[in-house]
Amino acid sequence: MKHKFLIAAVLLFAVSFSYAQDKYRYSVDLTKLNNDDLTVELLTPAIATNEAVFYMPKIVPGTYTNSDFGKFIRQIAAYDKNGKALPIKALPDSNGWQISKAKKLYKIVYQVEDSWDATFKHNVYEMAGTNFEEAKNFVLNTCGIFGYIDGLKKLPFELSFTKPSGFYASTGLVPASTSATTDVFVCNNADHLYDSPIMFCLPDTTMLKIGNTDVLVSVYAPKKMITSEYVAANLKNLLLATKDYLGGKLPVNKYAFIYYFNSEQPTVKGQGAWEHSYSSFYSLPEGPQKDMIGLIMDVSSHEFFHIVTPLNICSKEVREFDFNKTILSQHLWLYEGSTEYDAHHTQVTQGLIKPEEYLKRLTRKILISRKYYNDTLSFTELSLGSADVHAQQYGNVYQKGALISACLDIYLNTLSGGHYGLKNLKHDLSVRYGPENYFIDTELFDEITRLTFPEVRAFFTRYVQGNEALPYDEFFGYAGIKYIPKVETSTITLGSVSISPDGEGNAVISNTTRMNDFGKKMGYQKDDIILSINNETVTAANFSQVATKFTDTAKEGDILTVKVKRKDETVTLSAPAVRIPKIDEHILEFEKQPTAEQLTVRQAWLNTPCGN
Repeated sequence: MKHKFLIAAVLLFAVSFSYAQDKYRYSVDLTKLNNDDLTVELLTPAIATNEAVFYMPKIVPGTYTNSDFGKFIRQIAAYDKNGKALPIKALPDSNGWQISKAKKLYKIVYQVEDSWDATFKHNVYEMAGTNFEEAKNFVLNTCGIFGYIDGLKKLPFELSFTKPSGFYASTGLVPASTSATTDVFVCNNADHLYDSPIMFCLPDTTMLKIGNTDVLVSVYAPKKMITSEYVAANLKNLLLATKDYLGGKLPVNKYAFIYYFNSEQPTVKGQGAWEHSYSSFYSLPEGPQKDMIGLIMDVSSHEFFHIVTPLNICSKEVREFDFNKTILSQHLWLYEGSTEYDAHHTQVTQGLIKPEEYLKRLTRKILISRKYYNDTLSFTELSLGSADVHAQQYGNVYQKGALISACLDIYLNTLSGGHYGLKNLKHDLSVRYGPENYFIDTELFDEITRLTFPEVRAFFTRYVQGNEALPYDEFFGYAGIKYIPKVETSTITLGSVSISPDGEGNAVISNTTRMNDFGKKMGYQKDDIILSINNETVTAANFSQVATKFTDTAKEGDILTVKVKRKDETVTLSAPAVRIPKIDEHILEFEKQPTAEQLTVRQAWLNTPCGN
């Protein structure tokens, strides 16, 4: 009798375990859209409480804004294992649904609207959003598709997709299984899930081998103006330089660059990219690839460097991210600022751009930071309030944030006699923390000081935590670089009109309020579409390059001819170039006679011979 009872107990446990799964099992059929909505079905993990809350993310790492992905959910329902509906009601914040009798919960089913063509107002960036184009393309930033049950974020997520014929899933994930009709992926937890975008479409992909890392380059370009082969060929040198910059090895085994080049959806105005630990997703305009490649490389370099921060260096707020409370770290100078710095510093130290070009890029960052942002706002305060109270100042993380890193790098090289810089510091921090650990937000500056020099603590206290403006003359002076606040000059211009891209990749005159006398002679009008400059075809992507080609080489009296599309006709505008007085601000120039100490720091900072 005892043996029979034991067998029965084992059978009962097996039946219970088969139902009480310890993971989320999601399924989505991409071949079936319902009024442009996807149907998402979830077989839930076992719930131990009578009440449960199903959440869509309010905010996700790297976006620094409240996206409220719950707004895109429709017709949500909960069921027990017999198909009986369970009580479910929406919570006031729009991102959560309370489920009653949750111990019986077996399945949740809902509809999802894609963000790219949503008709209601929302705050989702295009590069963090979703796109459902039947039989053409599916952009699945997972935060906009899949939710989690409160308290169960650490469980695995299994994602099963039924896909259209010939479609390929571009992602940093490695499929658990794949066939002609189905792909299955497994994520370790909610953090891994929301760190893993997927794009389904007919494949245009190229694989690169960079050291020990497999790099996928995936392109969706409706007009076929950009190919993965071309992008990959240009990315290769940048990635090899990055590998060398990081000491000869990349810290990931697989990485995916996922590019969506928009030339078909006029509702998608924004452009940009969203970084992840093992991939990055890009929403960019489509144009001739030779004109677009400069933009692609700059953006891609920045996003790729996020494999260092925050993958290997981050605080608890990032490592254990709360997707439904806006709790941010104070260290955007590190996550975004130093990443932006690394993206450009790599190019100069590895010989991809000249030192003079690098100084021009830093000059522009100083100008933008001081002209358009609050230069005395504490950077730690900016970070903590970047999603709300200081949202308008967020763009400064790519300007002053990078400049903080430049000054810190020079300062570290000065204190060490050229033997230790920011790259060394980030290596040491990566060893100290790595992808599994985190630092305490309020302790990082003291930890950096312990790793480096006592003087560094005052740097952070005054210029990052405090509200003092960075003294660029002092820090760049350590490397024999002169900082000039202001100088009066004259220049050739196109007329000082504002240019913006439209939804079709054209360069459009969006504002003429600051148009100078030469622009008035040319006769520009708002909404003119620039077709060509001196017979060279112009797009939004190459406008700056073509314009600079004229302004840098033209002499006073040379004829400028610009063809524009004005309403339904082509108009030719022409006038002789004139020099316009202007004031240049925040200029960085190499000292002609630097000291030996300055040359040592300069060589260590820019990886250039001491004579340069």
